[in-house]
Amino acid sequence: MTYDVVIKNGTVIDPSQDLHGRRDVAIAGGRIVAVEEHVSDNDTHDVIEADGLLVLPGLVDLHVHVWWGVAHLAIEADAHSLSRGATTIVDAGSAGANTLAGFRRYVIDQVDARTLAFLHISGMGQLDNEIGELEDIRWARVDRAVEAAKLHPDVIVGVKVRLTEGIVGKNDLVALDRAIEAAEYLSKPVMIHIGGTSHDIEEILGKLRGGDIVTHSFTANPPGIINDAGAVVPAALEARARGVVFDVGHGAGSFGFRVAEAAMAQGFTPATVSSDVHRYNVRGPVYDLATTLSKFLHLGLSLDEVVRLATSAPARAVGRGDQFGTLKAGAEADVSVMRLEEGAYRFTDAPGDVRIGNRLLTPVVTLRAGRRHVPTYGAHPDLLDHHHHSA
Repeated sequence: MTYDVVIKNGTVIDPSQDLHGRRDVAIAGGRIVAVEEHVSDNDTHDVIEADGLLVLPGLVDLHVHVWWGVAHLAIEADAHSLSRGATTIVDAGSAGANTLAGFRRYVIDQVDARTLAFLHISGMGQLDNEIGELEDIRWARVDRAVEAAKLHPDVIVGVKVRLTEGIVGKNDLVALDRAIEAAEYLSKPVMIHIGGTSHDIEEILGKLRGGDIVTHSFTANPPGIINDAGAVVPAALEARARGVVFDVGHGAGSFGFRVAEAAMAQGFTPATVSSDVHRYNVRGPVYDLATTLSKFLHLGLSLDEVVRLATSAPARAVGRGDQFGTLKAGAEADVSVMRLEEGAYRFTDAPGDVRIGNRLLTPVVTLRAGRRHVPTYGAHPDLLDHHHHSA
């Protein structure tokens, strides 16, 4: 058979198939055709030699902001996803009911990255950095949100609400109730942003249903999932037991190494790893999803687990586990070919704490529906720890 692309001799890690081994991957018509120990590359249009490289399902970033030019924090989609190893991105509330049609026409339908979205319960979405989108609770209209989401069922995967006091004032519980009400109508999850809320974490987490998503799970901004004594709060354990998904959502202000270390020491690991990459963190401390995953390698997760948390796990979290985050035959050919570099890497969290890691995932080539996208740059210079003697 004549394939469009064969990726040869790479180490394939596909948690959706419990696969970790040397395999060839054959692609034709934009889909995965075969993942086998040997695929003939005779008469193939394009061969990618992946010896010494990792061949992963296209990475899925569950939390990004790409409503460029409208949402104040948004960045260009493809430059910071496909060019950095992520083939599917989920915008976390940049658009609300008032702006979703434009987001669809001018971004989602134009970019190469598969782009899905959580619709903000605030009609304005995220327009401004200084005026919170839910300080005036009139923006949270359940009927408008439901109507807008129903017009775009192929791209809307849930409802987003940010609960920080500077964004929502004292309206956090009201806003959350309305987001859940809209999500109930749509049979979709809510994604909530925690940290700096006026109400206790117990009240907030207590409202969540199985399948709802908490992003910024390891925020250092109280109230969070770790109490003053350093223990995971019972409400977080109870929510996780109900099936609530705890996502990373690193961001510029929402990930603390100390919180993650304390939680993970108690067995509270993230259910998904996302970057929350946007204009205020893309030049650090986040950079991209691959760097965020590398931080979790440093925190002790295995390579296979880190891959799962950014492929099959987020795909399942948005109800699309059969569509992406997998290299199964018949799936769209979204593939991240990456290198696991070794050295000394300077990882910084949101409060500015630094950890020196010794492994860094970097993209080599990314395929989206079988088409090649080459990374725009290597490791950011600020990650390279030239001054490190010993930690």
